[in-house]
Amino acid sequence: MRAPFLLAAALLLAPAVAHADADHPRTVAPFAATEAQAESVRYVFRINSSNLMGLTISNYGFVGNNFISRDPSMEYPLGSGFEHMVRGGLWIGAKTTDDPIDTVRVTTAAVDGSAGSASQGATEFTPAGNDIRVRSTLSNNAYYDPQHAVSEQDYISEYSDRPAKHADGQRESHRPLNVLVHQENYCWSFADFAHFMILHYVIKNLGAPLTELYVGFYSELASGNKNDYSTWPPSSGANSVGGGSWYLKKQIAYEDSLRLFLEHYCASGPIPSGCNYAHVPEWVGFKLLGVRPGNVADTADKKITLEAWNYAPGSALRDEDRERYAIMKLGTKNPLTGDSLQPQTGDPVELMAVGPFHELDAGDSIVVDFALVGGGGDDLTEVNQHARFAQRAFDRNYIVPIPPPSPRMRVVARNEALDIYWDDSPENAIDPTSPIPMDFEGYRVYLSEDRINLHRVAQFDKATPPNDTTGYNTGFAAVRLATPKLIDGVPYFYKYSVPSLRNGFKYFVAVTAYDLGSSEIESLESGTSQNKSEGIPGPAPDEKPANGRVTVYPNPYRVEAQWDAGQLVRDHYLWFTNLPSRCALKIFTLSGDLVFEKQFDGASYHGEGARGIFGPTEHDVPPPTLSGTTFGWNLITREDQAAATGLYLYSVENKDTGKRDVGKFLIVKSDKERN
Repeated sequence: MRAPFLLAAALLLAPAVAHADADHPRTVAPFAATEAQAESVRYVFRINSSNLMGLTISNYGFVGNNFISRDPSMEYPLGSGFEHMVRGGLWIGAKTTDDPIDTVRVTTAAVDGSAGSASQGATEFTPAGNDIRVRSTLSNNAYYDPQHAVSEQDYISEYSDRPAKHADGQRESHRPLNVLVHQENYCWSFADFAHFMILHYVIKNLGAPLTELYVGFYSELASGNKNDYSTWPPSSGANSVGGGSWYLKKQIAYEDSLRLFLEHYCASGPIPSGCNYAHVPEWVGFKLLGVRPGNVADTADKKITLEAWNYAPGSALRDEDRERYAIMKLGTKNPLTGDSLQPQTGDPVELMAVGPFHELDAGDSIVVDFALVGGGGDDLTEVNQHARFAQRAFDRNYIVPIPPPSPRMRVVARNEALDIYWDDSPENAIDPTSPIPMDFEGYRVYLSEDRINLHRVAQFDKATPPNDTTGYNTGFAAVRLATPKLIDGVPYFYKYSVPSLRNGFKYFVAVTAYDLGSSEIESLESGTSQNKSEGIPGPAPDEKPANGRVTVYPNPYRVEAQWDAGQLVRDHYLWFTNLPSRCALKIFTLSGDLVFEKQFDGASYHGEGARGIFGPTEHDVPPPTLSGTTFGWNLITREDQAAATGLYLYSVENKDTGKRDVGKFLIVKSDKERN
């Protein structure tokens, strides 16, 4: 399984980007944080790529990435380009007993603030460590931890609200509650479980007793298609192609029976006729799952506050602890009405809080769980169903029936075909919830040009007991290798080839495993995201033509190729193929000016430098597998400019033999191309 993507603090400290929208103006903090942090503390975040909820989580209570980059903030489905959250984070408020005057304090991980600023500046929490740890229930996962793991991919971190840390945009100095938060995030990749991520908070008091404590989740849900924007963060300026202002297109709702706040893209009122739901089809939301100790269903024990307001950084209504605490303890779900909360006339942000926890003594802890949930469709049927599965997981203490893990898999590209290899690790997996713990049944092979919707192209099913009697029952002889194929030290026992593919096109591949099922539950299948990979067919070194000539295709390149149709200029590319395994490629104008050069190594090249082949935000798949003789040029010169219409010459020097190959190709471009 692909390891999650980790960025260190250095990237988080990138310069802030000013926000161009009038509805989200850039704000300036009244003063900067001065508290020095210990060397053992490091602000980090991870991007979940283990299921469909592509979410950035941090070790300081902040959720999302504040649109500081095109990396998934809350991208759902992951790989679609549909973003849904600018920022979110934990709020904790309580009355203190160590100061008879200053009795109310609130610690926040996020409040209203500008997109494009570094997220660690927005929080009043400080990491209580220097990493986010990972563990997994999957037996063939690099982070396998059978004793402690809860889900297919757990993320674990700790942070506290001391020492006092002043956050950007806060008027008051921060006054710590003296709490330590242990955060765990859980996710699964199969069935309905693939559509949500759990946020499990354990809050421990390190100081004097706290009374009347409330815990909330704050967010600015804002859905849009980031593929509409050639620059980032999104704005209403000329860089938007059909997108316009991102932040004034929010339809919000609340499902009281599910404790679920919801948001959907809506271009304008009236709802729904003016919304254009198809532009961003998914509903997303956050749900309060429950607390321990206590019972959120018992209104005599716990009360839930739902509040939304028009985005207003530094508002005098919420710039003090006592004001934020008063919101958290309201215990009401305010109607989501009024112009300030409607598409085009409003820009809502939201908070859901639960409490009170009447007393939390030193050393004691409470637990509060939320889920971030998504689902497609114009109505709420699908997202509500996924929310119910999240609730079911919480109610069962996250002990859920599980399929076997997807196998380890490798894709090998060759001329007009992909060879798919996988191992047999799922066949020995154990499901402790099943009447037959070793309930593996078979494999399914998926392939598609659509990274989200993969299509099944083959299935292989056990033909010997304990197999089912209604499935394929094909056995595995057709794909079982007589001798395992060793790739990078891993033995692969199965091979399936997909012929008649188009060279130069991207294909997404996965192999899943499924189980027998039982009278209580249907057969379960692992998620394609566990090993989903990208392969691009092209001639392998031993498939090069007899003349050995390098070729360019398409030639001429007219505005765009079939594989990059409708994309931005920097997502376009053409292919050089039949290259020597090690060579120097140079591209010249007719007048002899050097336009581009590349030292090519087919054994290590995976499309780097060509955003259309493998973009920096594609966290749902590892870099693509190519054949070893193909190179994709993104038509960007060494001066970082788009290549103009014209005839170009190329030279390819074989680094092993010194032989040189030359040729030419034509680019015909359009003045209407998007940056």
